[in-house]
Amino acid sequence: MTTRRRIICSILSAFSLSACALFGPDVPQRPVRIKVLVDVPFRARNARWDQEARGLIEAASDFYEREFDVRLLTQSVSSWPEKERVDSTVTLLTRMKKEFPLQTKGADYDLVVAFTAENVSRYFVAGRPRVDRIGNCTEGLGSYIVVPVSKVFNYRGMNAEPELDVIALIHELGHVFGAEHVEDTNSLMHEDFAYRSDFDRKNREVIRKNRLCPFAK
Repeated sequence: MTTRRRIICSILSAFSLSACALFGPDVPQRPVRIKVLVDVPFRARNARWDQEARGLIEAASDFYEREFDVRLLTQSVSSWPEKERVDSTVTLLTRMKKEFPLQTKGADYDLVVAFTAENVSRYFVAGRPRVDRIGNCTEGLGSYIVVPVSKVFNYRGMNAEPELDVIALIHELGHVFGAEHVEDTNSLMHEDFAYRSDFDRKNREVIRKNRLCPFAK
């Protein structure tokens, strides 16, 4: 598969582009198949919630494809929970793991991502984005993410600066590939939710190392 990042790197090969130099043409791209879930308030505020959810994944994919040659592929977008509102990301994560087990025969996804538009504070414990585990090759990469989304998102193309909600998703995907919180206030992996657009060197190396690890089953 010829990806957008590889096409851009070919066109701009005369320039010194660090992201293009990370992976040569013989290094396989990592596809990550994603099942997306969206909750009641997310659906209620935007009639085109399916498109919005796909746009959030696409924006995060633009970043990961450019930086790590990891491509996020939205396999499906579903409404969940159907009617009940759940204002705790802890509860959502627990229910996701129970209701969408990855061991399901014929499951065509590696990762489940739930977007919630509940009015929760990102600094309140129940409102934080979260993953089920910090990924590693021995135990397998994390398989579940919950991300609160603060406003309606409109995808603006692969060259747009990622918005804060996309940064939150990028941060949690970092955990999936083994990145951990750091004290570096310039890093995407600092534990608060201020706007940052790059990983620190250590976590960047961790993600590169783990990018081809299997997902947990």
